[in-house]
Amino acid sequence: MKKIMLISPKDNNFYNFRSELILKLKDEGNEVILVCPYGEKIDYFTNRGCCFVDIQIDRRGMNPIKDLKLIFDYYRIIKEFNPDIVLTYTSKPSIYGGFICGVLKVPYIVNNAGLMETTGFLEKLLYLMYKIGFSKASCIMCQNSVEEEVLNKILKGKVYTRLIPGSGVNLNEFAYQNYPANDSKIVFNFVARIVNIKGINEYIECAKKVHKEYPETMFAIYGNYDDECYIPLINIGVNEGYLEYFGELLDIRPAICRAHALIHPSYYEGMTNVVLEHSSSGRPCIGSDIPGVADAIDDGVTGYVFECKNVDSLVTKVKQFLHLNYEEKRMMGRNARTKMEKEFDRSMVTNIYLDEVNRILYKSKGKTS
Repeated sequence: MKKIMLISPKDNNFYNFRSELILKLKDEGNEVILVCPYGEKIDYFTNRGCCFVDIQIDRRGMNPIKDLKLIFDYYRIIKEFNPDIVLTYTSKPSIYGGFICGVLKVPYIVNNAGLMETTGFLEKLLYLMYKIGFSKASCIMCQNSVEEEVLNKILKGKVYTRLIPGSGVNLNEFAYQNYPANDSKIVFNFVARIVNIKGINEYIECAKKVHKEYPETMFAIYGNYDDECYIPLINIGVNEGYLEYFGELLDIRPAICRAHALIHPSYYEGMTNVVLEHSSSGRPCIGSDIPGVADAIDDGVTGYVFECKNVDSLVTKVKQFLHLNYEEKRMMGRNARTKMEKEFDRSMVTNIYLDEVNRILYKSKGKTS
């Protein structure tokens, strides 16, 4: 029996995107250890025999000085459990957890889930942290080709990388949903943390402009406030009738079902799960032209791609969508589902991980149990 540790910033990350892999690793007879802040979704895994370690993590920003406690916690946990391999997800667990794995000579697989948008000194600092955290990785899972290219450049091609379609999407969980029969009021979804880098400014401005010209439209928002400065802006939109705010939903599928399309104006992503989930459910997606968003959209076929941070470009694409007739909108959603079936089935990601875990475990020396 092998000890396999997975480190994530929150329980939802495990439950929503890694359940298939975690349960498969457990079913194969491994001891599976999950490390993240406690959330109710952890019970799903502990009830199935997984071990859980509670740890506190501030997901906002990255400052090695402020994060010293987190780094020491990772050291303590990894040293105590002495896993045969560690799988890290998102930036902080991957950089700090990866660094500790390197120090303790524990094999690890990194999934950074996209590169942060930085320039100047901050970019140099972030690239240095990538070197520190990733340079001894056994494998880096890259969610888009640009991420793979940049990391290979930073690490000078010395670390093995594999390109994966993000987390993939569970095609059964996000089954195709019939397109809304009511086309008289068009509902758009925004599903993300409410913070600048997710494009909330562009979404609100687009909603205001489009609703003024097309009053039969409605722009829904699903997500928690990472930045509370948006509370009054969203309240204004709700009061004026062009926004709806629902907070974060544990199950997003009913929200997808009522929507006609998703708008995802994010500034950076690894591979965006909300686009995959809406597409799998048969909903067209209008997304920014960045790696990790545009990769999941065939422009004019499964949705539309617009210039990132450009409200006018977004408004133009939303209007193009509104000018489609009902059958054209429905077929765009059907095309989106087909693309997910061919290119983004989560089982592909799970199998890649299993291949790499087995490759690394059985070439590692001296660790048996």
